[in-house]
Amino acid sequence: MTISNNRSLSRLAAVQMLFHNDFNEKMNLERLKPIKDLDTSEIYETIQNFNNGIKEYDGLQLEKDWFLKLVNSVFNNKKKIDSFLSGFLNEDWSIERMDNTLINILRCAYIEFKDFSNIPPNVIISEYTNIASSFFNRTEVNFINGVLDKVSKSFKN
Repeated sequence: MTISNNRSLSRLAAVQMLFHNDFNEKMNLERLKPIKDLDTSEIYETIQNFNNGIKEYDGLQLEKDWFLKLVNSVFNNKKKIDSFLSGFLNEDWSIERMDNTLINILRCAYIEFKDFSNIPPNVIISEYTNIASSFFNRTEVNFINGVLDKVSKSFKN
């Protein structure tokens, strides 16, 4: 995986944050509340510090507004997003059984397709398949690529 700019790092951090929330929810641990700009400092700093410890990310900084937009949009629209994405999954996959990282990659990409039509779809697909490649093997990366390709075409229409 190559993270070469602040926006890419912010996408990765959003997926990490959303994974953390879903994991806590499934394990009946403390759930995170939707992030508000005034109470983000601890979470934002934790993610920033975690990622700053990785040599590959030297010199990069999270784009706070971008990070917040992705995380809050997914928090506030999770059921709607999941319902939409379910229509693009074949019978072997379901949102309920899907790995938390996979579904949060798809959720974040959905937000970008929906709310940022100025970003070329191939850039969004590339960014999120890149993130997927840091967590998964080719099968899952190809899955993400295929689903995002279908989702991107639905937003063109």
